[in-house]
Amino acid sequence: MMRSPLFISSTFLPDQSLLRTALDICDGLEIDGVELGSNHCYEPNYEYLSNYDFRYLTHNYFPIPEEGFVVNIASNDDVIQDQSLKHIFRAIDFTADMGGELYTFHPGFRSDPDGAARTDKNYDFAFSQDLEHASSDAATERMYASLDTIVAHARKRNVSIAIETEGSVRHHRQLLMQQIEEFGRFMSRYSSQEVGINLNIGHLNLASKTFNFEPGDFVELVKSHVIAMELSHNLGTEDSHLPLEADQWYWPQIFQPDLANVPKILEFRDASRKQLESNIELFRRTENEFC
Repeated sequence: MMRSPLFISSTFLPDQSLLRTALDICDGLEIDGVELGSNHCYEPNYEYLSNYDFRYLTHNYFPIPEEGFVVNIASNDDVIQDQSLKHIFRAIDFTADMGGELYTFHPGFRSDPDGAARTDKNYDFAFSQDLEHASSDAATERMYASLDTIVAHARKRNVSIAIETEGSVRHHRQLLMQQIEEFGRFMSRYSSQEVGINLNIGHLNLASKTFNFEPGDFVELVKSHVIAMELSHNLGTEDSHLPLEADQWYWPQIFQPDLANVPKILEFRDASRKQLESNIELFRRTENEFC
C-alpha cells in the first residue's frame, strides 16, 4: 500500500513563535515534511532550513514580511494588491531557491480585512468595511488578473502553486472561492499544471454548511486539480483548526484513491507535540482502514 505524503503545518505554535522552534518539535515525528506557515515572527534569513531532513511546502504569508499586512490579491486598493503580488512573487522565489515543492496562497477578499480576529475557537479575519459597493464580480476579476501574473511568475521559476479553497459562516460574504460554481470557472481557465487547488477540509466544512452543498460533490468536481490538502477539524461554525477526530465525515474524502499521492497537511493551532503524535497515529491507522 502506498502511504500518503504527510506534512505538518508549522502554525501549531502560538503566533510570533520562531519557525525553528516548530521545526525542532517536528524533528523525529513520523512525517515527510513541514508546511512553512503564516503565523511566525519575522526573521532575516532561513538558512537553517537545510539543517533538517524535511520536504518543504510554503504557505501564503511565508516568508514573513518585516512589515505586517494582510495579503489580498483581489483588493480594490491598488497599493494593497500590488503589495500582495510582490509578496507572492518573493514567496515563489524563496520556494524555488530553497528547493520547496509547492507554494499555496489564498484567493483574496471582497474587501480588505482589518487584521486577525482570533479567539480560542476561531482563527478568522476581522472585517469592518461595508460591502454595499464591493462587487463580488469585480473582486473575482481582480483575483483573476492577479492570478494570471502569479501563474506567469511561477512558470518562470518552475514552482508548483495552488490556490486554497475558502469557507466561513460568519464572513462568507467577504470571501471568494467557496462554492462549486466558482471552481468550475477556475478549472476551465487554468490547468492543474498552471495553478492547482489546495483543498482545505476545515474550510470545506464551513462552506458546505453555508451554501448547502455536499462536501463529496465538491471534492468530486475539483479532485483533478487538487495538489495539496490542509486538514483540520471544526464543528461547522468557526475555523477552529482542531486536531482530526476518528469516524468523521472527512476521512472518505481525504483517502479518495485519486488523491493518494497528494500531500496531506495537518494544519492545527495551539497544538502540543503529544497531540501531533496522536493525530499522526490516527491518520495512519485510518489510512490503513480505507486503503
